Amino acid sequence: MEVSLEEIQKEVARLGAQPSQDCPLVDPFMFPLVYGRSHVLVHGGKVSMEDLWGQTGEVTEEVPAHPVDLLGREPGSDLSRRPGSGGPESCWFNGFQWLPCEVQFSPSRTPDNTLGVQITSYVNNLHPDSHQGLYRHLERLIAASVPSWNDILFYGNTRGRHPPRILTYSCQVHNHMERNKIILEVAPFLDWRGLCDTHEDWQKLREAAREYITGPEPPKLKQADPFPRLADNLLDKLTPEQWDVPKDVSRLLQIKRDRRAWFDHPEPGVSFSYEQWKQGQFTGRAISPQRVGMFPDPLHHDHTPVRLEQAFEKDGLQVVVEIKRIELTPENPVYSGDPHFHTEGLRNEHIVASSIYTAETKNVTQPRLAFEHEDKIHATELECKVPEALATVLDVDDWQMYEERPPRALHNFGSIPIVEGRLLSWPNTYRSKQEPFCLKDPSQPGNMTLITLRLVDPHYRICSTQNVPPQQHDWWAATARQAANLDSRLPPELANSVMDQTDWFPMSLVEARRLRERFHDDHERVRKTIDECVGHHIVIILPYDHQMARDATDALAGAGYESP
Repeated sequence: MEVSLEEIQKEVARLGAQPSQDCPLVDPFMFPLVYGRSHVLVHGGKVSMEDLWGQTGEVTEEVPAHPVDLLGREPGSDLSRRPGSGGPESCWFNGFQWLPCEVQFSPSRTPDNTLGVQITSYVNNLHPDSHQGLYRHLERLIAASVPSWNDILFYGNTRGRHPPRILTYSCQVHNHMERNKIILEVAPFLDWRGLCDTHEDWQKLREAAREYITGPEPPKLKQADPFPRLADNLLDKLTPEQWDVPKDVSRLLQIKRDRRAWFDHPEPGVSFSYEQWKQGQFTGRAISPQRVGMFPDPLHHDHTPVRLEQAFEKDGLQVVVEIKRIELTPENPVYSGDPHFHTEGLRNEHIVASSIYTAETKNVTQPRLAFEHEDKIHATELECKVPEALATVLDVDDWQMYEERPPRALHNFGSIPIVEGRLLSWPNTYRSKQEPFCLKDPSQPGNMTLITLRLVDPHYRICSTQNVPPQQHDWWAATARQAANLDSRLPPELANSVMDQTDWFPMSLVEARRLRERFHDDHERVRKTIDECVGHHIVIILPYDHQMARDATDALAGAGYESP
């Protein structure tokens, strides 16, 4: 079941013109599940793909409250929290939820021996009668995504699908606090007369200090404490007047001594071979073990393969579909990209993985998708003579005491080019961001079309389009008009008037757009909450007392946030 790029482009083109530079053609934020507003089928009721309005079961007279409302909050109420306080409820929202479609696995594979799937409930905002061809292509894309989702997903709250290739909780620092003679001779006095009888004697000490300060250093990559905020030439740090102050010269000598300390970067393969790592095998032996071990690594990495098509052969999957075209023109030639990294969806949507298929790129510079990942670093696990060195090993920024808060343990993975015809998948533990691009030929228009498939954790079953009848008024109006045979019974003007008088049912376009803005605002609120809380960890200041280490970890390790 091959994916035909040319056929997909033709089907997407039938969705219509783009109203603005960046507005999805199939938008999951339009007509979502709205708690207290959307009607849901109960008692086994289902929306039929063949007859969207001939559903079985009962429609709720009173829409059920969101589970978070059991806490006594009003729908849509603010659930934000201060950094470091509260719980994961700040990543939920009790007002809206994306509506995924239901996907069932075919009992047998296709003639070309590929996985077969079938969309069994309508894709929200994509009418199944009008876009049957696009539905078939979406099924092919979902089928093509399943093997990659199998490869990136894992079970349990572990450190990842594979064990870390370099597992260490410390590093060996060499030449630490060397006892050079000049460092001992230049005491931190405020006046050189406290050290020397004559100014000539002080000049000799000062010249010896200059010689030490201009001496060789290890490469920056190996420096345990490189003092990145200071210039490479430390001599420029002092004014001529300060060179006559032993305290200032002594401080510069100590900085130089710290710069001369070095360490070896830990290499992989101590606990396992590369082949063992690829197979998920792990002995649990770290290069440098945990100091306290309040969050111990498993003795063995039990690799449990994920096979969605087997584990959920009966229940199927739930997938949120989005189709977006970004249009550029000579008058508007630049797409600025996403302003922030983000994960996909809110917690009540349970997104665990995403796939993007690039349906078209025309006359644009190379678009790219960037990724970063939060690491969990606990003060209780670490021990190092020079914490700054460990910050370098763990690839996180150091932290100065005068700074407002510790740095975030976020690792930038770089970016991947978005290529026409390519399917790209990633787990929702990664934070992603669309990078900017522009017209290649500024005199001609260009565009990029993306199809995004977001997988709902199949261990949860959230409300889907199988449970919620279509909420688009124009969908209902077309069916009602035909069922009542209004065009033959009434003049066109009266038939249109009847439909206009019922534009509130099931939901008007005006109301849907207003709710869409609220839904977007809540995603932005959650993003800000996460950015305030995610990944704040102490690395540079390592408390060696067990109780202090535990208190620091409880206060700052993740600030109560885990990636959705």
